[in-house]
Formats: sequence, structure tokens, C-alpha cells
Amino acid sequence: MIQDNLFNYKHFVFLKLAVALALISGIAYLIHTPAITANGGTWLGYTLGTVGALLIVWLMWLGVRKRQYSNETGNLRAWVSAHIYLGLALTVVATLHTGFQIGWNVHSLAYVLMMATIASGGWGLTLYVQGPKAMSDVLNRQSPEELASLVEQLDREAAKASKQADQAVQTLVAASAGQGVFNQRTDAWRGHVSACLTDNCVNQLQQALQANPELADLYRNQVQRLRALKQLRRYYHLRFWMDLWLSVHVPLSFGLLAALLAHVLSVFIYW
Repeated sequence: MIQDNLFNYKHFVFLKLAVALALISGIAYLIHTPAITANGGTWLGYTLGTVGALLIVWLMWLGVRKRQYSNETGNLRAWVSAHIYLGLALTVVATLHTGFQIGWNVHSLAYVLMMATIASGGWGLTLYVQGPKAMSDVLNRQSPEELASLVEQLDREAAKASKQADQAVQTLVAASAGQGVFNQRTDAWRGHVSACLTDNCVNQLQQALQANPELADLYRNQVQRLRALKQLRRYYHLRFWMDLWLSVHVPLSFGLLAALLAHVLSVFIYW
């Protein structure tokens, strides 16, 4: 038995609904014979525009719904599944509403913002389908806080162990301990640090081991620190892109809502 997920929820009920909506809109557009040319000002244009506007408002409601955990109006999986498929159907409804007439005006601005919001939603869907599992896998059943605590513990142990070593080793270990997960915020989108001092410390200690086997414990300490840092870097790299998506998708959504309101008001006032 296949378990329900975002895509096949209730035997693809929302996909079927979205396809039906797109087909009905397409057939209506094909058989419609406007007096001049197809546009948003015909009876079909108004109808499709109303359906599209209601869909936009409803789709934006998902952001509120996701935070209402005690809400009993359907489960979150159903809402997200509907959000995906009806959002795609909206591209057909809104495009037919325009009559394929795009210009430099507030009406076209609303359409462009809508398409940009839907496109960013597709990007976000990819991130949220792959991201959480990848983040969980890279942490290996640990939390970021636990890994950060482990790094701090390893630094204390390394500082104590390095007191018996020469000054060069102490300098290497101190430099390693002074470097955090990322040197700067721009490293987060790359997911790595170009000059990792812990990596350098591991390499230097590995070479020094041949002449001084007593450095073995310190070497293992730094290897463990490097492994934890790589886990944290990968985790925060993935989280960075998910946060970046939200910082793009949410403003686009509210920009779309503002443009939609201007579009509707201008139609009622000037048409």
C-alpha cells in the first residue's frame, strides 16, 4: 500500500481537480467568441479573473494555516498538496484571463508577480522535499546544538593535550579552535570554508605523527573536530538556502497581493 504524500494525496485528488479546472478554463476560452479580442474585460475574462483572484488569496492562506496546528479544517498534507496542484492550475487560469495581452501596466505587473511567485514556489518545493531529509542525514541523529557542544568539548581537550607539545603544535591547535563553523556569512551559500584551519591542523599533525607518535590523541581530536564542523557546515548550508527561499517567496507573495488589489481596484474604478 502506497502511503499518502504531498503528490499522491487521496489518489491524486488535487491533481485531478487542478487538471479539471485547467481543462474547463481552456475549453471555455476556445469556444468563447468575444466581440473584439480575448481580454480580461469580457464575461469570460471576469470569470477567470475572479477564479484566479480567489485562488491567489486561498493559496496565500497556506502560510497562515501552517502555523495553526490546532486547526481541524483538514490536515496539513492535504493543504500543501492542494497548494502545489492548484498553484500550477492558476498559471493556466490567469494566463487565459489575460487573453495573452501583456503590457506595461499594473494588470501585467500582477500577472508577472504571480508567475514569479509560482516559479519560486517550485524552487521551494524542491528544497523542502529534499532539504529536511538531507539535513537529518547529515546530522546523523544529533542536533546542531549537540554538535556545537561537541566541538567546544573537543577544543577544551585539545587545549589541555597540546600543553605537552611544542609551540608550533600549540599554535596550530589554537588557530583551529579559534575558527567557527564559517568564517563569514557568504561561506554559508558555498557550504565550505576556503581556508579551514582545522583541516590544516589535521594535515600538519598527520605529517608530524611520523616523528612524534605522542601526537596521535591530538590528531584524533582534530579529526573528530573536522568531522563535526563538516556536518555543521553542510547543515547550515542547506538551511541557508531554505531561509533564502523564504526571503524571496514571502515578499513576492505579498507583492503579488498588493498588485492584485491594485489590479482589481483599477478595473472597478476606471473600467
